[in-house]
Amino acid sequence: MDEKELVEKCLGNDKSAQKLLYDTYSSQMMGLCMRYANSREEGEDILIEGFTKIFSNLQNFRFDSSLSAWMKKIMVNTAISHFRMHHKHHNTLPLENAESELRGTHELPSDHIQEKELLALIQRMPETYRVIFNLAVIEGYSHQEIGAMLDIQESTSRSQLTRARNWLKERL
Repeated sequence: MDEKELVEKCLGNDKSAQKLLYDTYSSQMMGLCMRYANSREEGEDILIEGFTKIFSNLQNFRFDSSLSAWMKKIMVNTAISHFRMHHKHHNTLPLENAESELRGTHELPSDHIQEKELLALIQRMPETYRVIFNLAVIEGYSHQEIGAMLDIQESTSRSQLTRARNWLKERL
């Protein structure tokens, strides 16, 4: 069944199509959720909330992109909303010396690390670092976009990303 047919059947309230959509994409979306979550349980909460939004807004999907890309955007936005609601100011670190950190570029070591190990490290990051790292490095958002999403200054996003990279670099 192609995406268009799957979406149409889901919109027609076909339970088997809805299950197929969930079964097809839940693993990929859970991986995304886990990058933002502190625990598996929190990741599952984000996943469930995200799929609720997906099914509630499926009629808005216009086939301008792939279904998975559209769903991924909803999951990222759900994770950000979850972060705002539950963690926004937890583990926020002081921004002294931010200017000097913004000048340098810090890349992670190029040694190979297994995906599971990297995910575990990302999950151990302070929450602010983790969210900004995911949005900038993995999702590809600009610091301006991140600032708007999280209601922070663009420079804060930049400095937190630098600190996140340094945090990872120290542990690799």
